[in-house]
Amino acid sequence: MRPWVRYRRGRARYTGWISRAPFVAWTETPGGKAAIAAAAGRFRLRWLADTRAQRRLWKQLAAMARQRAVVVSIQSEADAYPVRLQEFAYAEGLPRVGIELHRLVVVPRVLINGAAYGAIARRLHGVPAFASLEGGDALREFFVLAVISDLDAAVSGARPSPKRPVAAGKDWVSVGLNPRFVWRVPLLKDPPWDGHHYVLELTRDPITRALRKAVAAAIAQIESALPGLSRSERNEILRRAVHGAG
Repeated sequence: MRPWVRYRRGRARYTGWISRAPFVAWTETPGGKAAIAAAAGRFRLRWLADTRAQRRLWKQLAAMARQRAVVVSIQSEADAYPVRLQEFAYAEGLPRVGIELHRLVVVPRVLINGAAYGAIARRLHGVPAFASLEGGDALREFFVLAVISDLDAAVSGARPSPKRPVAAGKDWVSVGLNPRFVWRVPLLKDPPWDGHHYVLELTRDPITRALRKAVAAAIAQIESALPGLSRSERNEILRRAVHGAG
């Protein structure tokens, strides 16, 4: 299955050409079934109504996804995605350590993805083709969540490490990724967005082999300590970071 967002040459790229498989999977969810049932009401032949409604919604979605206003809006936020890592690195309350005058900060993916979701949704609601999708809020939510999922996967797929850091804004780099750590129990249909990045502050001093070894050791130490956080402590970290970002 071709992803909607791909990572190339240090940049996440959205072209507007979306694969159909995620949409087909969505049609089997309660929200998808309800949207198709509502759209099927316009067709007289009931035994063909659902198939025609699904085909109609897909054509609208695929055409909307290719519109220039949509591509520009999503690409702009895709370019801002690594910058959000830097912004949250300064947030209050996130786990952090100092290594040779460099700060190493744990940034949960739920913070980055949540901010990116809100930004993309706000921008797209100003695009008529998106705002008028026949599938309503359910289809619009599916589209934005699918973009975020692929955007997150594209950046994560770069596999940041101390030896192969990934740029996170101008002054920070991602040097590690934990894709599984559970920061919260999502409500209802919210995506969990588990895991976190380790972002390292850049200074005038070069990143030496000794620094990379120290960073790897610090990451291992933090990884062993994080599971000891209670659910309330994890929620408090997220709450303080959201209110203290920027």
